[in-house]
Amino acid sequence: MLVVLLYFGAVGLILSVSMLGAVFVSLLAGEYEVAQRLGVYLLLGSFVFGSLVLAVMNREGRLPEVGKLVLVTAVWTILPVFAALPIVDISQLSFLDSLFESVSGISTAGGSILKTVESWPQGLLFWRIQLQWFGGFLALLTVLLIIAPMRIGGLTSGSSIFLGNLDRDGTQHRALSLILKIFAIYASMTAICTIVLFMSGTRAFYAVTLAMTAVSTGGFLPFDGAIDTFVSPVGLFTMSLFLLLGATSVFWQRMLIDRRLIGLASHRESYSVMVLIGILAVIYMFIIVAISAPTANAIGNALLEGFFVATSLVATSGIEARPGTIALIPLIVVLFIVFVGGSAYSTTGGLKHYRVGGMLVQSWSEIERLIYPHNVKPSKFGTQNYDMNLMKAIWSFFTVMILTIALFSVVIAASGIPFEAAISATISAFATAGPVYEAGWAAPGAEAWPSYADFSVTGKIALIGTMILGRLEVLVLLSILSTKYWFNR
Repeated sequence: MLVVLLYFGAVGLILSVSMLGAVFVSLLAGEYEVAQRLGVYLLLGSFVFGSLVLAVMNREGRLPEVGKLVLVTAVWTILPVFAALPIVDISQLSFLDSLFESVSGISTAGGSILKTVESWPQGLLFWRIQLQWFGGFLALLTVLLIIAPMRIGGLTSGSSIFLGNLDRDGTQHRALSLILKIFAIYASMTAICTIVLFMSGTRAFYAVTLAMTAVSTGGFLPFDGAIDTFVSPVGLFTMSLFLLLGATSVFWQRMLIDRRLIGLASHRESYSVMVLIGILAVIYMFIIVAISAPTANAIGNALLEGFFVATSLVATSGIEARPGTIALIPLIVVLFIVFVGGSAYSTTGGLKHYRVGGMLVQSWSEIERLIYPHNVKPSKFGTQNYDMNLMKAIWSFFTVMILTIALFSVVIAASGIPFEAAISATISAFATAGPVYEAGWAAPGAEAWPSYADFSVTGKIALIGTMILGRLEVLVLLSILSTKYWFNR
C-alpha cells in the first residue's frame, strides 16, 4: 500500500503548491498579512506532502483494485481537512464551518454557511473558489482513472478515446498522459472563458473566478448579490455556454476538438443533456416573460436568463442570474433535474444521463418482452450497449443512492430541520448543487427554511458526509467497508 501513499502525497503536494495563486492574488490586493498566512500553509503542505512523496517514491508500482479505492477515499476525505486550515485561521470561522466550506468547494457543491463573502480578503476568496476548480478536475480524474475502469455504478471506459487500454494496462505513463490531456482541455476552457468575460467588461478578478466556477460547474461566487449586476449579457451568455460544456462528457469535448463527426453524432448522452437544457430554457423564458413588465427586449432577456438558469440546474451548479429565478418552477421538478445531473464523464453530480438512459432502455425492453416474449434485441443507448452486468451495476447504484439520500434526510430532519427542507438540502448536497436549497422555496407567508449557517452540528456533519459520498458515488466507500474482502486477506 506504499504506492497509495505516493499518489496521495502527490495530489496533496499539487493542492499545496496551487495555493501560490491565492498568495499572488493577496499580494496584488495589498493583503500582505493574508499572503503571509497563506504562504505558511503553502510551505506546511509542501513539506508534509512532499516528505511523504520523497519517503516512498522508490516504491513505485501498480495500484491494486483495493488500493485505488483507498486512494480516492483518502483524497476526498483527508485533503478537505488540510484545505480548511487557511479558512479557519484567516476567516475566524469555527473548524466545522471551515470544513463545510472546504468540502463544499472541493466537491463543487457550492453550498455555503456564509451570509456575506465580500467582507473576506480577496486572497481567501480566491482560495475558496480555487478549491472548487481543483475539485472539478479531481472529480474528472476520479471517474476516468478509478470509477470507470472498475465499472463502479455501471460506468465503462472500454471505448474511451482517452483511456484506450488503461484499465488493462494501468501503466503510469498512460495515466500521466490521460491526466495531461484532461488538464489541457480543462485549463484551456477556463482560460478562454476568462478572456471572453474580461473582454465583455467583467472585472479581472471576477472574470477569473467566474470562469473557474463555470468550468467546474460549481456554486461559489466571488461576490454577494445577483450575477447580472456584475456581468454583462454577453458575460452571462458566456457563462451559460461553459456551464453547458461542463455538463457534457469530456469524450464529446475531445471529439469536438478533433472534429470526429461520426463520434459526435452518435454520442447520445451529451445531446440528451443539451435537449433538456433547451426545453428547460424555453419553459423559464415563458414564465419570466409572463411575470415581467413588457419591454422591447423582454423576450431576449428572458431567453438569456432562462438559458443561464437551465444550464446551471442541469450542470448541478445551482447559481441563478437573479434571486428567485430557480423557484419559478416547482421544487419537485428542480430536485429531479439536479438529481439526474449531466453527463457521466463530466464535473456534474447526480445520477447522470448515462445511467438514466440505461434504465429507460432496459425498462422499454422489459415492456417489449411482455408483448414479444421470444424477441431478441440488443439494449443500446446511442452506441453504448447495456449488458446484464452493466444494468445490475446501474440499478445497484441507483438503489444505494436513494437509500443514502433517505438516510441523511432523516438524520438532518431529526436535528430540527423541516422534512421538506431536509430532503431538499440532502439531494442538493449529494448532487453537488448546494445553492438550489437556498433558492427561496418557502411558501408565501410561511417561515423561511433555515440557512446552512443555521443547521445544527449534526446537520452540518451530515451534509459534509453527503457531499463527499456524492463525489465518491457511494459505492466506492461501501467497497472499502466490505468486511468480506478484509476478512479474506
